[in-house]
Amino acid sequence: MRDRLGSTSSWVEPDGYPDSLALCAIDSIYSLQSHYTATVRVLDRYRAYRREQDADPNKDGAPELLAAIQEADGPAAAADSLFGNRAKAPGTKRLKSEALADAVARLAGIGVETTAHLRSAEASEARRAWSVKGLGPVSWDYLLMLAGAQGVKADTKVRQFVTTAVGESCIVSKGRAERAVKAASERLGSTQRALDHAIWQYQRTVQKL
Repeated sequence: MRDRLGSTSSWVEPDGYPDSLALCAIDSIYSLQSHYTATVRVLDRYRAYRREQDADPNKDGAPELLAAIQEADGPAAAADSLFGNRAKAPGTKRLKSEALADAVARLAGIGVETTAHLRSAEASEARRAWSVKGLGPVSWDYLLMLAGAQGVKADTKVRQFVTTAVGESCIVSKGRAERAVKAASERLGSTQRALDHAIWQYQRTVQKL
């Protein structure tokens, strides 16, 4: 592992968006099965829109995000005018903007409107609220990580890395990849988020994504 990822001293724990549930939600959904450069463009468009309103997107919660989507004439229209991205949620025909609005509205419906609320929420209830059509456990794990929680986003990149590391011929399951990264982080004296990010950066370079 270290021959691919380098010294643990070079690993960086990503900042995420500890005060912006809006940015956490946008990133966690638009990064699904997508080149991350496309996700960055979506985030930048949303930030620019909010700053034009003299608002701080780094403080936006669910109400601000939902209001911005409504001001864009709803989730379908917001795909073009607000986010500039008409990608579909994985395994569905619905736009990611529609899944985003649905999931964030459901979180707000149980009182989860900020990252602070998310970090203190009853996990199973919040996860059920988030789990709308097109959003699975990977997006939920990543949402929590972006909000500041420790964890592993066991997406395809991480699963591929673990598969190679353990010498399997078939890609390992999400659960096995997650357990392997968590165990490795403890053994190496790293945080889970830092190791997850180091793996993601390595795989991104290898796959040129």
